[in-house]
Amino acid sequence: MELILLSKSSERINEMKRLKNEPLLLIAIILIVAFTIYFVISPVFQLVTIASPSDYSILVETPRWVRALGNSLLMMVLSTVSCTAVAFAFAYTMTRLDVPLKKFFRFITMLPIVSPPFIVALSYILLFGVQGIITKQLLGLQVDIYGRLGLWIVQTITFFPYAFSVIYGVMGKVSTNLEYAAYNMGASRWRVFKDVLWPLCRPGVAGGALMAAIQVLTDFANPMMIGGDLALLPTEAYMQVVGWYDMKTAAILATLLLVPSLAIFFIQRFWVGRRSYVTVTGKEISLKPYEPHKLVKWGMFAFCCFISLFVVTVYGTLLYGSFTKAIGYDWSLTFSNYSYVWGKWQQIWNSIKFSTISALFAALLGMILAYIVQKKSVGINGFLDFLAVLPSAIPGMFLGLSYVIAFNSPPLKLTNTSAIMVLALLFWNLPTCYSASNAGIQQIGNSVEDAALNLGANSFRSFKDVILPLLKIPFLSGFVLSFLRSVTCLSVIIFIYSPSTATGTTSILGLVSYGQWGAAAACTVVLIAIAFTVLYVAEYFLNKRGASLNI
Repeated sequence: MELILLSKSSERINEMKRLKNEPLLLIAIILIVAFTIYFVISPVFQLVTIASPSDYSILVETPRWVRALGNSLLMMVLSTVSCTAVAFAFAYTMTRLDVPLKKFFRFITMLPIVSPPFIVALSYILLFGVQGIITKQLLGLQVDIYGRLGLWIVQTITFFPYAFSVIYGVMGKVSTNLEYAAYNMGASRWRVFKDVLWPLCRPGVAGGALMAAIQVLTDFANPMMIGGDLALLPTEAYMQVVGWYDMKTAAILATLLLVPSLAIFFIQRFWVGRRSYVTVTGKEISLKPYEPHKLVKWGMFAFCCFISLFVVTVYGTLLYGSFTKAIGYDWSLTFSNYSYVWGKWQQIWNSIKFSTISALFAALLGMILAYIVQKKSVGINGFLDFLAVLPSAIPGMFLGLSYVIAFNSPPLKLTNTSAIMVLALLFWNLPTCYSASNAGIQQIGNSVEDAALNLGANSFRSFKDVILPLLKIPFLSGFVLSFLRSVTCLSVIIFIYSPSTATGTTSILGLVSYGQWGAAAACTVVLIAIAFTVLYVAEYFLNKRGASLNI
């Protein structure tokens, strides 16, 4: 064992020594490592260490914060279970059942992803609040929809698409031939599902559940709007900053949120990420999925229709509300809300500008990192891979708060500038772009670049002239996904924006806080329209080249 470790260490050292022959590659690696450490690891470290170990005793001395931790974990478990169940139902219906409306269901699973995260909560209030369309206008009821139940419903609808994207990808690749083999041996439908399909889908289900869990745990906007008096870690940390200006206590609460988030990250990376269930070797013909019992088939279809109807109602209410004078009181139509949005166009433009710039640099950095990790043996490939995906483990609110601490004084004072907005969104989106480029680079054979190197090209020349043209589609995919995440983001920028750098999402939150529901709905509709325009333009461009976005 010691000989093996010494051999690996010696090999890594030799790989690093060979970098002397490729100075541009060495400079790129040094800059990437330095920038990632400075703009990700260092701010997080500063935030975690702003309070001394003895200061953390307030966590057990303050009952509300103990409840906040318990509530956050409970909501994470409840919402993750429901998100995963809904996501599995949609994935199973779309990959295994011969039913209509599959394209419509796919649209439903994309809608919450390209929308601001608190939109479902906003529409839920409009539908079921004190002046709600359904509760007050139709049923004449006055109900309290705030709290644990309302938040659970909202988070389920908001985040089940994140679990769906993982489960759908895995389930769609499971060969139906294995199921037919089991049926031919006399297995029942339930036995085939339990012993064949479910075990093969389990990595996707686990990965989707972990993806939903980290989204729910770090959710800030929905609890702010629908949580009511329910104490949760993200909202408690936010109130410590904006209400009491107590950065130390906010840092303690945010650190408490970081611990389970990191735990989920490492479980997903080192357990789910390493499980491989190979079902196809060589070329084979996949048969049409075996039809389940009619009750199962149409029951799953009815369930997906019910969820889809709820989602359509949520967004339809938002659209209709954006044209009304006073939601809940005066439903007469008007364009004044959109006139207000036009007057606040600078904030919408900030969203577009910051999202575009950050997505562009994130896609470029992710592509370079993926190229080095996949195609170059530099001795620290594993470390570079870890740096690229690490920001996905850091809650957006935590990252934004850490930037307030780290860049509020020299040598690099960035607070109240556009640069801090772009940098925060850039590194928050780095894992998304890195994953997109990774998938593209893994499809490029080594012989393609080896031919260029054998002809005398260096690493930079082979990357520029050979690899880069082949990565146009992964680059565009990473850029578009990052843009969509950024233009609808709130948690990352809630602490670092200033009046001059306010965005559409911060404007919506402010409008909701002041009860300007119509203007908030109009602003939301504009953001969604921008997101879908970018999405469909990108999809059209990629479809012409036989590719698609992985959403």
